[in-house]
Amino acid sequence: MKKKEALYDLIKSLTQNEKRFFKIYASRHTIGEKNNYVKLFESIDKQSSYDEQKIRKNNNSVSGHFSAEKNYLYNLILECLDSYHKDSSIDRQISKYINVARVLAEKKLDEQSVKIIEKAKKLSEEYNRFENIISLTALQKNTGFNRDTITNEELGNYYSEIFLSLHQLNIKLEFNKIHDELLLQRRRMGPVKNAEELKDLKKFYNQPYFRHASSINSFDANIFYLLAKIEYSRILRDNKKCRTYCLKLLSLFHLHVNRIADNINQYIYLLNVFIVEGLYQGRREEADASLERLISIPSLTGEKTITNDVKVKLFEVYYTCKTDIAIKFRDYESALPDIPTIERELEKMEGLMTPSFNLVLKSNIACVYFGAGQYKQSLKWCNKIMNDPPEYRQDIFYIVQMLYLLIHFELGNQLILPSLMKSTYRNLYKRQRVYQFENIFLKYLRLFLRAETKKDQKLLFIQFREDLVPLIDNKFENLVFTDIDIMGWIDKRIKL
Repeated sequence: MKKKEALYDLIKSLTQNEKRFFKIYASRHTIGEKNNYVKLFESIDKQSSYDEQKIRKNNNSVSGHFSAEKNYLYNLILECLDSYHKDSSIDRQISKYINVARVLAEKKLDEQSVKIIEKAKKLSEEYNRFENIISLTALQKNTGFNRDTITNEELGNYYSEIFLSLHQLNIKLEFNKIHDELLLQRRRMGPVKNAEELKDLKKFYNQPYFRHASSINSFDANIFYLLAKIEYSRILRDNKKCRTYCLKLLSLFHLHVNRIADNINQYIYLLNVFIVEGLYQGRREEADASLERLISIPSLTGEKTITNDVKVKLFEVYYTCKTDIAIKFRDYESALPDIPTIERELEKMEGLMTPSFNLVLKSNIACVYFGAGQYKQSLKWCNKIMNDPPEYRQDIFYIVQMLYLLIHFELGNQLILPSLMKSTYRNLYKRQRVYQFENIFLKYLRLFLRAETKKDQKLLFIQFREDLVPLIDNKFENLVFTDIDIMGWIDKRIKL
């Protein structure tokens, strides 16, 4: 990002409520200059793309020292956001208390400082912010030493409290670490693809913290423990266990609704997994109900918790799940009306979305169009991915590669198909991804191109179907059947 566009990007990231608050805030903090700064703010906000020359022309009063005015406005907006969001999350509230307690202690207003510290500690204990308890207790201890009022008993109590918080924080971080490692593995590689990967995954399961939940002593530790179990089950493609852990975590959240706001990303992720895993078991009504729960999060947690980052997550999860539902139930027409909206939002969110979600959503759209028989549109979305091959989620890129070949076959691009098939095989071989399905698939594509009559091709499709049937229940081979209706496509070809 160019430095000169930083102010533009910051203004464009603001919500309508934040913009209204800024104009009020600016009028209070820029005496005699408020109209100029608000005018500059509004000029930039109106632009659909950054045009500095136009802004200078429309703001003559600041054009002589424009860089300084932009810098002042930038910092003023940051101060405004800090003020606007000061109580919007538990972490911000505790941080405010810690800063106030320090100021009061420095002024030797010990009793007032202690009252604030106790408030902050209470919140920190309730919301498992053990790191804050450590710093707050250290502040109390240091104040006692500075005033020569500390006793041996108090000193012992302070350190007991610090060590206990360290122990609780360590347990929370151990489960957090395990979850993050599993999440990273799945995003990079996808589910297990062979017996060797399965063996390595089971070694990971033998970690003491992962196998036993007896050390869990906080809400947050329980969240990350269950999230780690969910990730493990997803990589293993054990839908039954994954659903069991999802239900446990949903139950935990619904028993502690007040904890959703400070764990909003985990809650969104949980609903995403719950929907996807439920689809494998044909639970469409449950999936639709969870989609409604997803879009009702803002009313549940409050507007200030819905930051730009959360809005992006809600968008990517909602539409990924919605297209997943259409694909899993072969109800492609239900998703088609959403695609123009998705395309517009994807352009607005360029660079903001999680790359793996961006990839999955584009792949889903390609699969939806293919299932609906709109092959040119499907090719357009495949090209968006093929033109910039990802280094993550190779399982999804693999599906796109298979779909890409099918589309070119459907469009009659027989001249380029042989070279595409060769490059696809080389790519799969390089990534050690050539298994039974790929060999069978590429073999029959070559045979289809050589078939002299429709009758010959029909016989090949019948044999193709018979060869694929044994792979449908093989969890190392059946990934493609979920997203691409290969069997339905073959059946259509047989009926031609």
